[in-house]
Amino acid sequence: MIPDITIQNLSVCFETAHGSAYAVWDLSTTFHAGRISGIIGESGSGKSIMGMSILRLLPNTAKVTGSCFLGKDELYSMPLKELRKVRGAMIGLIPQNPNASLNPVMKIKHQLMEAILTHRNADRKAAEVQIADLLTQFGFQDPHAILNQYAFQMSGGMNQRLVSALGLACHPGWVIADEPTKGLDAIIRNQVYAVLRQIHETYQSSMIVITHDLDLAYHLCDDIRVLYQGQMIEQGTAKEIIETPMHPYTVGLIHAIPRKGMIPIPPPDPQRQKHSGCIFYPRCPKATARCRQEIPPDITLENGRKVRCLLYA
Repeated sequence: MIPDITIQNLSVCFETAHGSAYAVWDLSTTFHAGRISGIIGESGSGKSIMGMSILRLLPNTAKVTGSCFLGKDELYSMPLKELRKVRGAMIGLIPQNPNASLNPVMKIKHQLMEAILTHRNADRKAAEVQIADLLTQFGFQDPHAILNQYAFQMSGGMNQRLVSALGLACHPGWVIADEPTKGLDAIIRNQVYAVLRQIHETYQSSMIVITHDLDLAYHLCDDIRVLYQGQMIEQGTAKEIIETPMHPYTVGLIHAIPRKGMIPIPPPDPQRQKHSGCIFYPRCPKATARCRQEIPPDITLENGRKVRCLLYA
């Protein structure tokens, strides 16, 4: 049985020349097994930092506090030797930057087979058949030819599909997909969506999908969490978040979809740490004097939705 992933009071801080900068601040949530959970928010909101923290893949300059549980196992305190058994086998990763994730001097075949041979009891022939089949699902018409090439011979879109295949190669119980459709055209984007949905349904893989693609989040995800400046400000089903957003920031984010026009709020305040109340106060079209002074709590509504806004307090 696939366990839940529970994050408790996660904060991620980086020291800069101007002092401490928090990419994530006191974030708590539970990702329930069997579901596809989306994480949305503008660039710099802390989406990828939160996702990479689960597998402890942040740089050494990151100071991480809090805890993260995979079932009963606490990942932040787990010995690295044990954590390596979790990575790939129990929690797969589809990284955001495929060019930095693939080895340019190792054939594609060896990189994909390495994951299967490390975590699964399979011989090389069976592993090659498995990865060829996976590449076919991701739209490669001649997978055996692709397997004998190098990443630098591929286009950016092809490499994005290759790292997606790599993250799913061992059929992990959880998959963290960081911008899985980034840089892809509409046809291939729909193909990747279909494969993620197929993997979820066929292998019962649970997923955390980090994305700017609100259409992908709406059609693929069961529930969505909205991040703003490192804090989770709204949570609900995908239908609720996209169709009836509650937090003023989420409203602006949804209206930033090109077909709906420009985001109707001003840009972020670089001096946000000087405001003692709500972090969204300087940009909020519905802000009151109370918002400037009070930090809004996480509010759970009767229908189970969660929102961090004094309008609902």
